[in-house]
Amino acid sequence: MIGYRLQVTGDRLKLILVSVLFFLFTITCILLPRKIYAQAINLSISPPLFELMIQPNKQVKQIFTITNLGGDSIITPSLVYFEPSDETGNVNLTENQVADWVIYNQSPFNLKGQEKFDFEVLFSPPSDTEEIDHLLTLVFETNEPVDLLGQNSATYTSRIGANILLTISKDGSPKKSAEIIEFSAPKIIDSLYPIRYALKLANNGNSFWKPSGKITTKDEVLTLAPQNILSGYSRNINCIDNETLINCKLKKKFSIGKIVSKLEFTIDEEAKVYTLETITYSLPLTYLSLIVVLLLVWRKVKR
Repeated sequence: MIGYRLQVTGDRLKLILVSVLFFLFTITCILLPRKIYAQAINLSISPPLFELMIQPNKQVKQIFTITNLGGDSIITPSLVYFEPSDETGNVNLTENQVADWVIYNQSPFNLKGQEKFDFEVLFSPPSDTEEIDHLLTLVFETNEPVDLLGQNSATYTSRIGANILLTISKDGSPKKSAEIIEFSAPKIIDSLYPIRYALKLANNGNSFWKPSGKITTKDEVLTLAPQNILSGYSRNINCIDNETLINCKLKKKFSIGKIVSKLEFTIDEEAKVYTLETITYSLPLTYLSLIVVLLLVWRKVKR
């Protein structure tokens, strides 16, 4: 009798388990979309960055090539201003539209999958245009409906942009000026660890520029990355190694004594050289600590 009851109980557990699994499967099938007809959207643009210096009353035409690597899409173009959002090179797009002398076709256009389209932008500043930088982004956007359960109940948005750094200059020589906000390293460091530098530069001129320079010590040279610093803003600068951005950090670890690090750079083709030095004292702190511990242990054992 006891064996029969156990068998009945086991059969009931199996029945309950099967029922639960069937219920979960049914609910999943109801809640998940049965059909999604949206195709992958993948856009690319070339060039991703365009730098231009132009005189007032002149015209320059630039072609941007957009490639659709996904399915057929309707592309909507727009040109807006951007502004830096931090000191590492990230930007935010604003709602401010470009000046009317930046001319482009604002009409949406169809771009089939795997096809390219050459998009034309004309820059034609009038004679009274102020000699300043214009920080622009050419944006291409597509909003594709997703067919969910037979209804267009969702929208997939794909957006890509190319930044445009536009300088207005009557004589082709805008005022460029740099300020070293920070060039620092630890005052004292353990000789087992490399020195790492913090470098921040500010642009006090009327036009963007790139630093060209290096950080040198007695044994090593670090090359500054030629990163754009926009007018009126500051930026943390990295170093570069074989076209790869790296932290400005020495490779050599073990060094004892006074280490003088010198920063030298110019901005674009300007003749002025900006320089600053910082001093670090590298001491064998780990080894000294180990020696102290060993001495204390030895004295305790000797007692």
